[in-house]
Amino acid sequence: MSLYGTGRKEGIFAACFVAILTAGAHLAGLLRHDPQREVGNLTMFASAIGGMLAYRFLRAQTRSRYAAFLGGIAYGMSPLFAGLIDSPREQLAAAFVPLALEAAAQCQGPKTRRRWLPWLGLSIAIPFAFGVTVIAVLASALALGMVALTIVHCGRGDDRMPWRMTFAALALGGITVTNLIWIDPLGAWLGAKRVTDLQQVLSGATTPLLILRAVGPFLFWFALLGILRRQRNVPAGLWLMLAIIGAAPTILQAIPSLAATLPATFATGDVAAMSWWLSLLSITVLGTAGLDDWLDQPQRRRGAQLTLLLLTAFGAPALPLASSSINPLHLATVLGTFAVLSTLTLVWRRLGVVQFKNVLSAVALVAFSLPIILHAMPADAVAAPAGEVAGTSWQRAFDLLLARPWWHFAGIFGSLLSAGLLATASRGGIHANATAIMDPSR
Repeated sequence: MSLYGTGRKEGIFAACFVAILTAGAHLAGLLRHDPQREVGNLTMFASAIGGMLAYRFLRAQTRSRYAAFLGGIAYGMSPLFAGLIDSPREQLAAAFVPLALEAAAQCQGPKTRRRWLPWLGLSIAIPFAFGVTVIAVLASALALGMVALTIVHCGRGDDRMPWRMTFAALALGGITVTNLIWIDPLGAWLGAKRVTDLQQVLSGATTPLLILRAVGPFLFWFALLGILRRQRNVPAGLWLMLAIIGAAPTILQAIPSLAATLPATFATGDVAAMSWWLSLLSITVLGTAGLDDWLDQPQRRRGAQLTLLLLTAFGAPALPLASSSINPLHLATVLGTFAVLSTLTLVWRRLGVVQFKNVLSAVALVAFSLPIILHAMPADAVAAPAGEVAGTSWQRAFDLLLARPWWHFAGIFGSLLSAGLLATASRGGIHANATAIMDPSR
C-alpha cells in the first residue's frame, strides 16, 4: 500500500487521499443538513486543505506516513473544525495555519533549513489573509516559539541558525501581515467576523464528553498511551502545556468567581471557542507520536497499556455522570472508539502488523467521519452563508481592493520579491559550499 512506502509519489498520493476523504466526509454531513451550496464549497475546500497541510506538518515532525495520514484526517474531520462553518475567517485560518507550522518545523533541520527559511515569514503571514483571527494569532505565536527554540538549541557550523536570514525572513513576514490586515483581500466575500462560543460550535453543553469529541477520542487514546509509555518522539510536556492553554479560556469561564473578572474579549466566548484549536493540534501531535511509538515497539512498557485499559474500562463509562443530558450517539462514538482501540492493541499479534494497520485505518475513518455526519450545524449557518454580503459582486469586490492605498500592495509584492531573492542567495550559498567540499584545491 502507498501509505507504507517511502517514495515521493506515495507521499503525494497520501496527501491527495487525505483531501478526498475529508472533503467527502464534510460533503456527507452537509448533504444531511442541506445547507446552501456556498457554505458547502467553503467547508469542503477548507477541510481538504487543512487535512493536507496537517499531514505535511506531521511529516515535517518526522512522523511516519501512516501516522501522519491518520493525523491529517483527524484534523480535517474534527467536529471543532466543522463547527466553524459560521465563522469562515477562523475556518480558513485553521485550514492554512499548518503551513506556517510546517515552515517552522522544517527550519529546525539543518538539511531543510536553507530551503524553507526564506519563506518562513510569508508562511506565517498566509493565515492573516483572512483577517485577524484567534487561530491565526495562536498559530503565529506557536510558529515563532518553535523558531525561538530552534535558535536556542541549534549548534555551531552547519547546524547554526543564520541570524541575518532569520531576521530578514521574519521582517518580511511582519510587513506582509501588516499589509494583509489593512487590505483584507477576502473581506468582500467573508463579511464581518462573528462571535462564536464552544456550545454553538459543538452543539451542546461544555462537558468532558464534548471536549473529547472536539479533540477526537481516537488520537486522544493514543496520546494517553504515548504519555504513559514515556513518549520519546516529541516533548510531551510542552504539547500538554499547549493543550491546557487552549482549554484554559473555557475552564475559566466555567468558574463563576473567575468568569466575572475576565476581560470582555474572553467573556464573548469567541476566544474560548477558537482557542480549542490549540488543544486539537496538540492532541493530534501527541496522538500520532504515540501511535508511532507503539508501532515501533508494541511490547515496550506493557504496564502502560494495562493502565490505559483499566482507565478505559472504569473511567470512560463514568463520562455520562459529568452531564445530565448527553446525546446517545455522541456517547457511543467516544466509548465505542475507546473499546475498539483497547481490543485491537491486545490482539495485534493475531492480525499481523500490516493487517492491524488496515483494520486500524478503517476504525479511524469511522471514528472521524461519524461525528461530522451526525454533527448538528448551528442554526444560523444555513440562514447566513459565509460569502453573503449585502450588494457584493465580483465588480464590487475588485472596487474595494482598488480603493486601498497602492503602497500596501507594493509592500506585499516587495516581500514576495525579497523572499525570492533570499531563497536564491541561500541556494547559491549551498552550491558554493558543495563546490568547496568537492574541490580540495579551493
